[in-house]
Amino acid sequence: MWWLAALLFALLTGGALGETIRIATWNLQWFPAGTTRAVPSEVEAANIKGAADVLKLANPDVLMIQEVRDWETCQRLAAALLPEKYEVIICSAFRDEFSGGIGRQQVAILAKRSAEVAWAERWKSSGRVDPPRGFAFALIRFGNTELGFYSLHLKSNLVFSGGEKAVQMNIRKREVSAEQLLFHQRDLGRTYPSLNKWIVAGDFNTNRDQELFVSEATLGTFEKAGFSDPLARRPLSERVTHPGSGKYPDATFDYVLAKGLRAVATPEIIKSSVSDHFLVVVEVETQ
Repeated sequence: MWWLAALLFALLTGGALGETIRIATWNLQWFPAGTTRAVPSEVEAANIKGAADVLKLANPDVLMIQEVRDWETCQRLAAALLPEKYEVIICSAFRDEFSGGIGRQQVAILAKRSAEVAWAERWKSSGRVDPPRGFAFALIRFGNTELGFYSLHLKSNLVFSGGEKAVQMNIRKREVSAEQLLFHQRDLGRTYPSLNKWIVAGDFNTNRDQELFVSEATLGTFEKAGFSDPLARRPLSERVTHPGSGKYPDATFDYVLAKGLRAVATPEIIKSSVSDHFLVVVEVETQ
């Protein structure tokens, strides 16, 4: 009988069935304007609708976004996702490194359920290394399981001057950010002893494929700390998240890294013209 088979399975697996969670990350490119310039309100509304249409197809349980302007924009996106109900868990308000005002490239977390705790935290300077922005964090419970989620947008590869020295400084800023996040994760593990499953997702602005990043330790730092990269099993042609343009080649810049969780399906990369990055979706199982 079916109930006997279910009981036997529960006994063999410790009495708990895993829950599958769809996690998405998306750099939305100066959202909702889509540009550094001011645009008419109807353009912003169309961009929000376009993003919502793609996200409705993906149907994530937890959504990490980058390059979003502010909390109000997150709320407008959540409203556009109805009838699916998403809560804006956290949206950062980091100051811009150039103007000193609140920047327009914030990081955020939206989810179909509430968080136990959530906050945003700016990266700390380390000597002359001062990484921009920071991370958004949320602790969300799925059944009896607590998961820690980080949304981040690491330093870009933009160089105005300084040549190779500036390139290496960008790399070091990403490495310092990774080191600080892992310190934060370990510290939280002591504060919340039952929290041992983690997701770090966002725009890392680095990869393992290009010579430019051959010496960079950012991704390797997460790997050494026990995080897995479900995208790594796919060839580059099947994991492009940032299409090339001009002198820039196709690249994998966007990741969903998992620790204490098992990816249960092939990661999805959903192409669209909404942003210069593609949406990445990974399904994980809590048990």
